Amino acid sequence: MEILSESIPVIIIVVIFFFVVRIATVILKLTGLDDRTARFQAISAFTGTGFTTKEAEMMVLDDLRRRTLVVLMILGKIGIVSIIAGVFLSFGKTTLTEDLKTAAIILAFLFILYRITTLKGFSRTLNRFIEKRIIAHGIVKQKVLEELFHLPEGYGIAQLTITAESKEKGLTLAEAGFIHKDILVLSIERGKGLIPFPHASDTLEEGDKLLCYGFLKNIKSYVELTKKEN
Repeated sequence: MEILSESIPVIIIVVIFFFVVRIATVILKLTGLDDRTARFQAISAFTGTGFTTKEAEMMVLDDLRRRTLVVLMILGKIGIVSIIAGVFLSFGKTTLTEDLKTAAIILAFLFILYRITTLKGFSRTLNRFIEKRIIAHGIVKQKVLEELFHLPEGYGIAQLTITAESKEKGLTLAEAGFIHKDILVLSIERGKGLIPFPHASDTLEEGDKLLCYGFLKNIKSYVELTKKEN
């Protein structure tokens, strides 16, 4: 029982900072990062191991991401000191045999914690719980579309309308050649209906409203060309 009590300080510290990193990971995910990147950045900031130049730029340009990383870096330093202090409190007071038993208990706990947290069901449930608490407290605000989808510079989403004079009228999407202009048609609004993810064989009709993603300069050029032709 005494051996178990000696290992408690280190175990408590590990659990606290596990939740700190997990909360930070969820916050980063809510800013638009994918799960793998968010987790890697959170662990990197907490441990002080750093990250690549490209990802660093992506992180520091967002205010919430930057503040999250700063908090992680500070808590990471505190965590290292706390764990060292916990180790000193847990070891050296008794015999070598008891110290080894204490170390075995701590390692066993770390292994069990790792196994539990790698279970997809547990991880998904925990992330969902943390996410709800974060959103409820207004920590993360809704991101604008460009930030959410990480649109590259010069790219965006716009709507194009097929008029009676449009040369694309009556053509299929493949024949219209939008893809060759670096324009991807995401959906077609036709009257009161909507055609999501249209096929290359779908024919364009007068009045169709095309939701497009692509190089904005090309989309603008298409609109201006259509106006001139009209």
